[in-house]
Amino acid sequence: MKEQIEQWQQKWQALPPGDQRALGILSLFLGGLFVVYGLFMPAKHFFDDARQSAEESRQLVAWIESQRPLLERLDLGGDNSRASGTLLQRVTAAADQHRIAIKRFEPEGDGRIRLWIERARYEDLQPWLNTLLQQQLSIRTINIDALEDKGMISARMTLEG
Repeated sequence: MKEQIEQWQQKWQALPPGDQRALGILSLFLGGLFVVYGLFMPAKHFFDDARQSAEESRQLVAWIESQRPLLERLDLGGDNSRASGTLLQRVTAAADQHRIAIKRFEPEGDGRIRLWIERARYEDLQPWLNTLLQQQLSIRTINIDALEDKGMISARMTLEG
């Protein structure tokens, strides 16, 4: 490494004074470009983006706070015969309560959902369906198939809320 530095010094001293001055000015110019475009500008863009993100977050918090009175006025309890939440939330909550495993579900437009149940006990399915009916959901279609195991079924159904 020391030898390379000495070689560069010898080449520098071999240059005419005008070339040394021009090369020095060019080095200063390129160094300045590196500082501005390699260090300062990326840092400035990072801080500008962070400031903008923080301002957007502040605006979002202000909007949420402005909506708080409206949310507090809403009656989230409802009457006891109808559970609160979306159709999917109500169906899955009742399924969990009755130990029914829903394999797949598919929303079907406004207020309808199609469900597939692969393997469930009939003794668990019937109370679950009764619970859904008590929550004022209606069963649009239902197909129940018996499995080889005694008391086990698979079902496909469409519910509407």
